This record gives sequence, structure tokens and C-alpha cells, in this order.
Amino acid sequence: MKLFVNSVKHIDFHWHKEVEIVYVLHGSIIMYLDQKQYTLHEDDVIVVNSMSVHKIERTNQDNVLLTLQFGPELLNSNAFISCNSALNVDQDASRLHSIKQNLAQMVWEINKKSPGYQSFTMGRLQMLCGCLQRYFLGGTNTPMGEGSKDYDYKRLNRVLTYIDSHYNEKITLQEMAQSEHLSLHYFSHFFTDKIGISFQKYLTLIRLEKAQTQLAGNEKKISEIALDCGFANVKLFNKYFKEKYGCTPGSYREASHAAVPHQLNVNRKPKTYEESSSGDYYEMETLNAIGSLYRYLDAKMDTGQDKVHLSTTLGADQTRIEVQADQTSFVYEKHWNTTMTAGRAVEGLREDWRKQLSALKGKIPFQHIRFHGIFNDEMMVYSEKEDGTPVYNWSYVDKLYDFILDQGVRPFVELSFMPSQLARSKETIFWWKGNISPPSDRAKWQALVREFVRHCLNRYGAEELKKWYFEVWNEPDLAGVCWAGSKEEYFAFYESTVHAIKSVLHELKVGGPAMGYGSLWNDTWAEEFLAYCRKREVAIDFFSFHIYSEYPKLKAEDDRLTQIMPPSFYKESIDRLRQKMNASLYGHVELHVTEWNFSLYDRNLLHDTMFMAPFVIYQTMNTLGDVKAMAFWSFTDVFEESIVPASPFYGGFGLINRDGLKKPSYYAFELMQKLGDELLIKGEGYVGTRKSDGSMQFLFYHYVHVDQLFTSGDWSELSCSTRYDVFEEKGDKTFELKLNKLAGPYKCTSYQLDREHGSVFDEWTRMGSPYSLTEEEIFYLNGRSGPVIRTEIVRKECWSKEIMLPPHGVMLLMFDRQY
Repeated sequence: MKLFVNSVKHIDFHWHKEVEIVYVLHGSIIMYLDQKQYTLHEDDVIVVNSMSVHKIERTNQDNVLLTLQFGPELLNSNAFISCNSALNVDQDASRLHSIKQNLAQMVWEINKKSPGYQSFTMGRLQMLCGCLQRYFLGGTNTPMGEGSKDYDYKRLNRVLTYIDSHYNEKITLQEMAQSEHLSLHYFSHFFTDKIGISFQKYLTLIRLEKAQTQLAGNEKKISEIALDCGFANVKLFNKYFKEKYGCTPGSYREASHAAVPHQLNVNRKPKTYEESSSGDYYEMETLNAIGSLYRYLDAKMDTGQDKVHLSTTLGADQTRIEVQADQTSFVYEKHWNTTMTAGRAVEGLREDWRKQLSALKGKIPFQHIRFHGIFNDEMMVYSEKEDGTPVYNWSYVDKLYDFILDQGVRPFVELSFMPSQLARSKETIFWWKGNISPPSDRAKWQALVREFVRHCLNRYGAEELKKWYFEVWNEPDLAGVCWAGSKEEYFAFYESTVHAIKSVLHELKVGGPAMGYGSLWNDTWAEEFLAYCRKREVAIDFFSFHIYSEYPKLKAEDDRLTQIMPPSFYKESIDRLRQKMNASLYGHVELHVTEWNFSLYDRNLLHDTMFMAPFVIYQTMNTLGDVKAMAFWSFTDVFEESIVPASPFYGGFGLINRDGLKKPSYYAFELMQKLGDELLIKGEGYVGTRKSDGSMQFLFYHYVHVDQLFTSGDWSELSCSTRYDVFEEKGDKTFELKLNKLAGPYKCTSYQLDREHGSVFDEWTRMGSPYSLTEEEIFYLNGRSGPVIRTEIVRKECWSKEIMLPPHGVMLLMFDRQY
């Protein structure tokens, strides 16, 4: 069985042994099947029987299809199925509903991957086949029943392949008949019977498709294209083209140059079952497509409440952990405390931003903070007199840095973006229009950087600045997105910036390039950057880059979520970069992840949910010892890369929402902060630590990844009120913790955090999801936010406990020695 979502531009006549069911999720297609032509629209379904010759074309609409293919042996006695909703047979409506319902259940099971989902899926396939035979049986499938017919399909494949290769030559019906050793009359009937149209009409269609591709793809004269594609003259070509496409070749060319054309697949050769099990398809990312099918789910699966109930009744995953209180431990570095992040510099002048930073620092002692835009126009650091003489103003920078340092935090200085009066061009990014251009005058840029560093040295002292980091720009590998120059221009820009900083005080730490993760996987940008620095002897005191979950080949934000990578992608990305650094002889350099979160979209609704707590813990624990810093993006929703929505929980990046309410992601950091400095044990879903005073801490988490549908880019399940529907269905996760050799009594304090205990987003939804919160409602939600705390005294030398976590649940156990 094969079940997939795909889109079709053009699939030439082909056939395969598998039975195929096509359900139109979105748009429309034209299907040529059994010598007839049908137009199928959204919610239509059609069955293609085994070895039936068929062809699919797109209409003037885009399309998204659900395609199911399975072996004909599942249909008894080589049954021929006559199921086609495009025929508009009223009495078939309820019967078609059963087909769609079973398809919906199969898709649901495959996406959720609940225990036993393979068996459930195959069971639904059996039920679907039963419905087909009971309600849509149309006799016996002759091509399957007669072995001699197999040669006919091989003959047809030879003919179609020849036409595809020789369409630009003179091909006659007589010549093709002779090549197959058949009479003209027999061959003509044979071809029409298999394809559904005459030989000459098929040849004309192929020539038109070849001509269409040339019209969109080159600048040849129309008369040349006509002759190249086998037409006798331009007049005949124009006539046939207008009949097929509704416009002249010249009009089509103009339209294709005015907009991105829908390119046809240039490989016209049809695929047989032996060559391809699904014809000439290509799979695509989907946008809100499966939602149209999910309305056919059984009622018991169609409500969010019942889905939650289902997940809690699945079999529990159990892990046994045994620890000796005196066993050997290892010192590790809390790399999540090195650097925290925020949106941009000017936001740090706001009272609400400052209040949240102070509260955060009181619980999570991070050392540095990184943000964009220290040189943005809104910080007013740079202007020029009429004669071009630079004028520097550090007033707002001082206000910001004074406050940050007063909180016991040091700047991680991202040198961005370009002051507009110094910019070479006007390209910008984000709502606040950070200029991404290289400088129009590199000497003036270097002077700006030198004066900035000198000012900070004079204000805060050399010993202080030696503890700062200076990062050159943000994601310059995203050409046209964050950097409006070439790759080579950034390399030179980095070199000149490093020299400017080091010329003031050589001991200052300078690095970058704050690289995006796409180039890490898809090109050699990092290697070329490192090679440039080595050849030119340019300092790299640290290397920085970013990681998010979306598929790294797609760098531009658009209407859809891109493919979501598996949770291991973060560590794999770090390992891949470390390998590149080692190969370039930079393995000794500090590695900083200066941005990471689940999604690179600042409107991803999952960012507010309980999912984020185990996600943060999973990624942090999975990268211990791999990097110097894991800087979460970002600490607050006082953040304005784009226009801020009205809802208090709109999927912002922040650990804390704009009203000061702490999300589950915040409490993940707070609970991790309670861990000791020595690592006792670490495994899937748990970590155990110890402090120098003998106290022990055990953190448990139940990470559940997004389902296959959401992973593939279809977020039709995701809405403000149904944010948990996009995850795999998992049961509770059980840990059995056994502690031995406990010396003396301990106070065991448990911190429980899940959807029912301390998730402020879930409490907000239970309140009714108000879009505008009153002071009273904020006070109430703040009181309901955070882990539920319980205590007990442990007096036994050997102690054990069962910890059961629901999906997305977290629990911390702290054992403090009592005297």
C-alpha cells in the first residue's frame, strides 16, 4: 500500500498493476480514463483499476490530491470497480461517503502514529476494499484476467515511447502499424481502444505540449517552434494551439513571461508499473489540504476532547532508572545560561521589556544578552552633516547598556543593521525596516565601529569589554533576506569589521557570522568563510549560527509552514558544523548557537503551548557539551519583527508573553536551573544531577513530536483553539525511579508541569481565550501559571517512585538533605 499527498502538473498516459484511488483535496484536474475524459473538482474521488490506461492534467487551478495505491489482490476475483463521483450519480452520495471516511481514517492513523497504527491502517484499507466491492462492483477486470493482454501494454509502451522521441518528425499511422506488424485498421482500433483518442489526435497533443514548453522556456520564433515540434506550418500550429489552450501561441508566451508559468514535465515518457509504481508524480508540501478530508472522520475522532481522551488511554511507555546516591558524577556546563536573546535594541528602552528582563534574571542567571539593531536608525547612533562628515550619538546605547549591566548581564553585541545614511542601497528586513545593505563607504563603517568600541571602553573599561562578544552581522548567508550584498562582499566586510575592533583593543572577542542553518546543509558557505579567514589571517574568536525546525532549503517566509525536521535535527546540525570546523582547522574555536526555537515563524501557535517545555529540555539536554552557548530566541513577546496580533497568545517566540505571563517554555528554563552542577545520569526523557552538598535533582519530560501531516507542511489541523491536534498520538510515559544508599532523611520536592498543572496557555483557553486581558484576568492567570509543588520526607535508605507523565508533561524531583 502507498498513500501520499501530491500535486499534478501533467502525467502522460500510463498504467500500473496497482489499483489507484485519487481524491481531490483542493482545486481540480482532468482525468483521461477508459477512453473518456472527466473533470474532477474538490471532494471528488475516482478509482483507476489495475492496468487501466490513464492520464492526468492540471486545469487552470492548482491542485492537491490524495492518492492511494494498493495491490489488486485485495479485490477478490479481479473485480472491476466503477467509482467516479464526477458522474454526479445522486444515489452514490452515501456510498462515496464511506470511501472518504475510510481514507480519512487511514490518513489520521498514518499521521498520528499511535501504537498499532499500521494494523489500524491496513484494517481500514480492508474495509475500504469491502465498500468498493459491495457498492461499486462493475464486473471483472479483463486486462487482469487475460495474461495475453500483457503484450498489448508492452506494445503500447513502445508506440508511446517512439512518439515521444520522434514527435518532431513525420509520423504516419501506416508507418506505426507496419513497425508493429499490424494492419492499418487493427492498429488504429488498438490505439484508440487503449488511449481513448485517435492516433493523430494524440500525436498533435504531444506536439502541442512540447511547443508549450518551448514557448515558456526560450525566445525562438513561433514559426521555428512550430516546425521544431512537427507541425506542417504556422497556421495549422496556431489553429490547434488555440483549440487546446484557448489563446494564441504569442499570447501564451506573453503571459508566461509576465508571471511564473506552470511548467510541464519535459519527460514525456509514460511510466509502467515496472518503472514506477505511481506514474510520473511529484510529491509536494501541502497547505490546509487535509482539513477537507478530515471532516469525514468518525464522530468519536472528530472532537478535540475525544482525541485528548484517546491519547491518555493508550499504553504507557515505561522506563526504569536506578541510581546509587554515591555513584560517580561528572561536571558539566549549563550552556543554556551563557546567552539569552531579545528582538531588537530599541525595545530594551521600554519599561515592560526591562521589567521582564529583571524578573527573568532573578530566576535564570544568564550571562549575556543578544539582540538585533544596535546601529538601527531608531537608535540614532549615526548621521552625517551636509558635507558628509559623520556624527555619532551614543545616548540611547548608553541608556540600554547601563540598564543591562546593572542587571548583571553583559551585551553579546550583534553589529547590525546598517544606518540608512551609510547604506549602499535601501533593502530592509522586518516591520521596523532594518537595513541589510553593505556600507556605501567601508572606511566610514570601520570608523563607526571603532568609535563605538572606543566609547564603550571609555564608559565601561577594558576589563569589562574583554568579557563581551562582538558578532559581525546576522545571517549574511541569507542573500537578499538579511544581507543585500554578495558572499564575497560579506567576507571582506567581516574582515574590515574585525580589523576595526582589534585595532582599538586586540583582546576583544570578535566572531560570527551568525549563519543560518540552511547553508549548513545545502552549500559550502561555511567552508568558504573559514577558508577566507584562514587565508587572510582574519580572527575568528567564536563561530555562531542558528537552528530552527523548518526544512533548511526554504529560506523565505511565505503563506505556509515548511517541512518540519525531526527533533534530532538540532544536534545533527551542530555535529555537521563541528565537522566542517574541524576539517578547516577551526575545531578549537568556541561554537555558539545564538538563535534557536521550535519554529522560525514568530506566529507559530505551538510556541505558547505545553509542547514547548519538553521541547526546550529535550534540545538542551541533547546538546550538553557540544556548544559553548544555546541562546534561546527570545526571552519576551515584547518583540516586533512584524505587526503584533491582538491575542495575548499568538505564537510569539518569547518565554514570557507581552503581559508578563510566563509560558511553559519559561518554566522549562526555571526547572533546568534547579539542576545540580554534576551529571549523575541521562537518558531518553530524563536527567539526574547532584550538587556539592549531596542534594540530587531528577528532571523528567515527555517529548511528543508533531505528526506527519504537520511535518509535511499541512497545518490545517492547527488553529487558535486546536493547537494540540497536530501532534503524534502518544500515551502516558512512565518512569520508575529507584534510589539506593540514601544517607539520612531527604526532603523530596516535586514540581509538576503539564496541561492541567501550570500551563498558562491551557488555563487561558479554559478561561474562554479572551483576546484582551484585564488586570484582574492577568493577575488570575499569573497565579495559575507555574508548576504544582508537593513535598514529602524520605527516610528510607532505598526509595522508589513511579512518575507518570502525560504527553508534553514535565516533572522535577529535588532531594535535599535534612539535618
